[in-house]
This record gives sequence, structure tokens and C-alpha cells, in this order.
Amino acid sequence: MDQVKQWRARCIFVAVLLLMLAAGCVIMPGNAFALYLVKAQDMPVLVMLSFAILGAGFWPPSWSLPRHFPRWWALLLAGLVLAALLAWGTYAIMGNYPLSRDEDMVLFDMAVYDKARLAVPLAPQWRPYAHALVPAFLLNDQMPIGLVSGYLPVNSLLRLAFSKIADPAWYNPLLVIAGGAALLDIARRSFGPDDRACWVVLLIYVLSAQMLANAMTPFSMTGHMALNLIWLAAFLRGGKWGHTAAILTAFLAIGLHQLVFHPMFAAPFLLWRLREGQWRIVLVYAAAYAAIVGWWGYFPMLASAQAAQAAGQASEDNILTEKLLPLIVNHDPAAFALMILNLMRFAAWQNFAMLPLFAAAIPVARRERGLARAMLLGIVIWLIFLTLVIPRQGNGWGFRYLHGYLGSFALLAGYGYRELERHLHRKADGLVLLLSGVTAVAAIPLLFAGAYRYVEPHVALDRFVASQPGPMVVIDDQESASIDRKWAMNPVDQVRNLPDLSNRPLRFSSYHLSAAMLAELCRRGPVTVITRADQHRQGFGLNVPERSPEFDKLVAAAGRQVPGCFRKAVYAGQPRG
Repeated sequence: MDQVKQWRARCIFVAVLLLMLAAGCVIMPGNAFALYLVKAQDMPVLVMLSFAILGAGFWPPSWSLPRHFPRWWALLLAGLVLAALLAWGTYAIMGNYPLSRDEDMVLFDMAVYDKARLAVPLAPQWRPYAHALVPAFLLNDQMPIGLVSGYLPVNSLLRLAFSKIADPAWYNPLLVIAGGAALLDIARRSFGPDDRACWVVLLIYVLSAQMLANAMTPFSMTGHMALNLIWLAAFLRGGKWGHTAAILTAFLAIGLHQLVFHPMFAAPFLLWRLREGQWRIVLVYAAAYAAIVGWWGYFPMLASAQAAQAAGQASEDNILTEKLLPLIVNHDPAAFALMILNLMRFAAWQNFAMLPLFAAAIPVARRERGLARAMLLGIVIWLIFLTLVIPRQGNGWGFRYLHGYLGSFALLAGYGYRELERHLHRKADGLVLLLSGVTAVAAIPLLFAGAYRYVEPHVALDRFVASQPGPMVVIDDQESASIDRKWAMNPVDQVRNLPDLSNRPLRFSSYHLSAAMLAELCRRGPVTVITRADQHRQGFGLNVPERSPEFDKLVAAAGRQVPGCFRKAVYAGQPRG
């Protein structure tokens, strides 16, 4: 029973630590966006999680998980029902609205690729306004001559292809089912086809609020999770076909979004095989990954060159020096504090059973060489990388940069369950069922209600801006330089245009305009201003003052150059003109 005492001590430590961190967030000064999200969305769930871990850890009921797994057709039917619910939630909870700039750029790139281009050339008269039209994440953003995001294309291409046959709201939900099938294959291979640990793995996965919420968005993170699981299932099956499938999956996974995400996931598993003496297969993977990374590293330069050729200019884009090196070299002084907040968010958005089972799995991973150790090592290495390189995630549900490792957490929970089952017997089942039940009945509804409340004013403001009758609008986002450091919702994400600039009204970021640039817009046509007061009337950005002296000064200076240019925003029922 010494192992049970040690596990309970770890559970007490985790629960008390969460309570202390939650209390610290309540009284902590500062205006970090991650801190705001913890307070606004996660606080009650973190408190509930702490007490649930203590209660279930010391007084687990003697309930039992089912002895046998359902047949394949029943699992498939359940998966399709889940996918349908997630597709419905895309509209009902998330408003079918790409909340963050990352999500909007997925749709932006879809529109680019739908025209059979790698980038849409930007007309000379709009080049000085590129950052005002698309404020972030453009490829070659020093002086864009073509519009496409700096992200790799596979997520947008796959979503575009899917949109030709079905509503793209189903795309990520179906990836959830594909990832779940791969996860179940790994679990049954690791624990046995009828082992109760397979139930545990599936419950941790299906009742992850983070997994469910991100599947209702265009985020690429669902694709990372699913492709990592499909890769791992194929890798573990081995043989000619298994390794071929894994390498083909790696090609898609590396090109999905960011170059580094999948290779970091795969590396510990290759090291595991290398330690087992399978150097030939590791060399095959090393050669394949070198070629794949080389291709996807070259791809942005190819897109930039195509745009430059269409514009009649030479491309000087250098992805290595302009994108990757600054990301590695520039360190965030608040990284450690931000990662604590990120991990708090991650804990709140998982099945409550995950943390105590993960705590039980750590000794297993430490003493046994194999899959469990490789997964734990992968998580640790990735967390160190995130802390050093990209600790800020901006908008997100849970901690989306850990999304590709949700399968690893679920499988480690399966190892933790088997460890507890040896000592607690059926009470291990009771612990999983009790905490999963609390997650499903209390935590997930609370988190989804908070998500709905957070998304709603963004959708309202987007519709309000889109309803303006003029050809151009300027949105007051004068604080956009402090994005991810302010508590306020940031209106810079409302500046979203189609890559061919065919939408009306065209939206401009005030932060990226000078008075002379704004006056030049006035000479091209009337400009509607969207002030903070207009944003407040949509319920947006209520924690910043209505008056924006910098914006007022900008508009006044341009107005002196072109009198009578600016229009006030028009509200429903108000006469236009």
C-alpha cells in the first residue's frame, strides 16, 4: 500500500497547488491576457477539480467499468453521433465564427488556394496598406506583394477539399473520430483488446473539453492531434505498410501548420527504437523526415516567389532568418509565469480523472522502458520548448499548444489506471467513473457556457462591421501592439478581409494607419469609423474606456486633410447616408 500512499500524496500536492494558484490568480495584479482567461473561464472549474481529486482519491466508490468493449459498429455509431454534436456546437456555441487570427487565416488561405494559387498578388495601390488590411501572420510581412499566411498549407488544403463535398463544420469533428480510432488501436495493442484501461483511455479522450471545443473551430490543433495518433498507430504496427503509412502521415502532419510540431512529437519514439537497436528503421525515418522538412521549409519561399513573379518583382523572402531564427532567439521574460497559467488552463479543460491517473503513470514511465516513457519524455521536451520559444497562445480553449499530445495524456492515464487497479481494484474504476461523471455533468457545461459568452460579442461586432453600408471601415484597435498582454478583447482580430479584397466594406486596422494613409483612403471613398463606443454597444471590449484619444487624434488629423470624409457607424433601423 506504500504506492497508494505515495499516489495520494501526489494527488494532495496537485489539488492544493491548483487551489493555491487559483487563489493567487484572484489577487494577482497585472493585465496578462492568459490571466484574464483563467479568471473569466476557468476559475470555478479549477476549484471544482481540486476538491474532486481529493474526494475521489480518498473515497472512491466501488463501481465497475464494463467488462467488454462494444462491437466496432456501435463504436462507429457513437463516434458519428459525437461528430454530429460537435458540428452542431460549431454553430450553436462557437457561432461558426473564426474567433482568433489563427482561425481566420485558415479560411483566408482556403480562399487563396481555391483560386489555384499559392498567394494572391496584391495590387500596387494596396501594398502600403497590407498590414492595415491583414494585421498579422502574413507571409513576407516586411513588404507583402502577395497575400497568403505564413502558415504551412495542409490544414487549409484539406479543409478546402472537404468543403467541396460537405459543410466544413464537420471537418474537425470527423478528425476527432479518426484520431479516436487510432487511439483505441494503440490502447488495445498496448493493454489488450478487452482491458478496462481501454475504456479509461477513451473516456479521457472523449471527455476532454479542450478536445471537444477545439473541434468546433477551424484551429489546426485537431489535425495535429489526429495525425499524431494516426502516425503513432502506424509506427507501432510496424512492418512495410505500417512504416510507409507513418511516413506519409508525417508528410501531412509536418505541413499542417507549423514546421516543428510533429517532428518534436515523433522524436522520442524514434529514440526509443534506436535504444532498442532498431537503427536501420530509425535511419529510414531520419532520411524521410529530412526530406519532408526540407520540402515544407522550401514551400513558403515557393509561395513568395510565385507572388513576386505575378507582381513583376524579385522575391527576397528568407524564411529561416525572418521567421524561425527570431522565434528561437527572442525570449519572453514572462515565459515561466505564462506557462503556469497555460497549464492551469490545460488542467481545467481535461477530464477530471486525467490528473490523478497521470500522477499514477509517472512512476510506470520512469521504471519501464517503452511506450509510456517515450510519451512522457515527449510531453516534457515539448513543454520545455514551449516555455523557451512560444509561451503565448493568445485565444484558445485550454492550452491548445498541448493539443497534439492529448492522445499521449490519455494513454498515460491508461497506464496510471492499471497501476492503481493493482492496489485499489474496482475502486480504481470508481475513481475514473466518478471524476468522468463530474466532468460531463458540471465542468464541460460550465466551460462551454463560458465559451459561448466569450464568443458572442465577437460575433456581434463582426456582424455589425459587416453591415456598414460604405466601401471602407476603420476599426479602432490602437492597443493592438499590446495584443496578448491586455485584459481587453482585442479588436485587431476584427480586421479580416478576403485575400482578393473583394469584400465590402474593406476593414482597416487604425493602429497600422498614419494620418496621411487614412487621408489617402478618404480620397478613394467615404470611410466609416468603428469607435470603442460602437464596440461597447456590441458588448465588446467593455474593460477599456470608451474614449480613445489616439484614435480621435488620428481621425481628426486625416479629417483636416480631407474634410467630410468620415461617417459614423450605422445601427439597425437607423437611416443610411
